[in-house]
Amino acid sequence: MQKELKEFGLTDREIEVYLGLLKLGTASVQDISRKSNVYRTYAYEILNSLKEKGLVSYVIKSGKKYFEVAQPGKLINILKDKEVKIRSILPNLEEIYKSRQKKSKIEIYEGKEGIKTILDDFIKTNQEILVYGSTKSQIKLLEFYFPNFIKRRVKEKIKTKVITEKSKESLDIFPRNKKELRKMKFFPQKIEFPTVTNIYGGKVAILSLKDEPLGIIIENEDFLKTQRIIFDILWKISK
Repeated sequence: MQKELKEFGLTDREIEVYLGLLKLGTASVQDISRKSNVYRTYAYEILNSLKEKGLVSYVIKSGKKYFEVAQPGKLINILKDKEVKIRSILPNLEEIYKSRQKKSKIEIYEGKEGIKTILDDFIKTNQEILVYGSTKSQIKLLEFYFPNFIKRRVKEKIKTKVITEKSKESLDIFPRNKKELRKMKFFPQKIEFPTVTNIYGGKVAILSLKDEPLGIIIENEDFLKTQRIIFDILWKISK
């Protein structure tokens, strides 16, 4: 019982006094002190603590104070009261939690392995990916890894929309769009991005794939909204 009462929230001394008084029924501080092996001074403090928790009450007989334990079912009532109180503040707690989640965050990944880590995050996030930028650069850098990434994406049923340049690489994968859960459009002539921007979940990943590959994941509401607007505009003017 001691272990369970401790998990309920009682201290070791509170448990000793509570169980001692439970066995005695109605008792004076002196009797409780002897039964629970707690000094009388401490017994007063502990009894007051138990009283505040609603587990102990007292009566006055012939000018002397006697304590008694509340019916054990009170323990359940206390837990129910705590649940009601927590539920009442739960919306506020959730709001604080969400506001923490919305804090801006930037992660930087270097090299080819860093770019692979970002692509792995696309799979982990498991939401539609909006992409605009250079397919040619991506396929050249990740010649062997990229086809495997597409297979994993399709297996997880993650759809994607891609706006890219009209290159040999993009035209090669164009016929597989339906099979690979991809919608693709091509930039108007003369528009060519040196980077690839990926919008997924609550994140934006910008990949620089030439010379020294570099990837940045940005978690920021305003940045995310801006990138979605840019993507929508490009999607409308692309064919």
